[in-house]
Amino acid sequence: MNINIITEIKKSKKYSSVYQPLLERVCAEESVKYKKDKEKIKAVKNRLHEIYGAFITENSVKSTEYLINEPENILKLNISSNERLSFIIKFYKFIFDMIGEEINIILDIGCGFNPFSLPFMLEAKPELKIKSYYALDIDLNLADIINKYFVLRGLPEYAGCIDLIAETPPQKADIAFLFKIIPTIETCKKGRGFEIINNLDAKYIAVSFPTKTLCGKNKGMADNYAAFFEKSLDCDKFKIIGKNYFENELVYVIAK
Repeated sequence: MNINIITEIKKSKKYSSVYQPLLERVCAEESVKYKKDKEKIKAVKNRLHEIYGAFITENSVKSTEYLINEPENILKLNISSNERLSFIIKFYKFIFDMIGEEINIILDIGCGFNPFSLPFMLEAKPELKIKSYYALDIDLNLADIINKYFVLRGLPEYAGCIDLIAETPPQKADIAFLFKIIPTIETCKKGRGFEIINNLDAKYIAVSFPTKTLCGKNKGMADNYAAFFEKSLDCDKFKIIGKNYFENELVYVIAK
């Protein structure tokens, strides 16, 4: 692999803080497909856009630092989080009501801006007592800001980065969130999303899927993702204890 490809990618403000192991893997995979550096760089940026860049602008992460005490405004900066705002309390109430047990440890995989939803989680379930929140994504700067937010909330600084294609989160949790991330993982490596689900050390897992495109179009995504998930889930290992359709998101709660 030509190290100059990585250097060029990191010159971009949008991708300068991408987790290094993930960046190296994507560069290696795309470099073997093309001869010219220009083509390789374009291909890598396209991959990063699919994984991450489609949901934010160049200034989204930086803006969170100035809005750290305004979680609702932070959530508006991320397309995926903003889509959930109109039903966010109902969304979390459904998830936590399905479990009916005390939740102390959350593992949020491919978290994006979701950790800033904490106030809404507590509004949905006032008796919720979160002691640890593991937030994993691919942006180093975002992880730093989430850790600052955790400090403000009196939580340990457990935000970090991960390459989900190469690594499975090892943290033990009461519940793991996989919100709208399975399709992206499956696009990168078929079967990998369910491999992660099968190997998580969590009693409960909440998995969600988008039911509309980023442009707001309905293309039968809800039915397609429902059929895909229910067919692919290991029913000998997991039981679906909750399923709900919201305005633009399908969510499952599964238990081991």
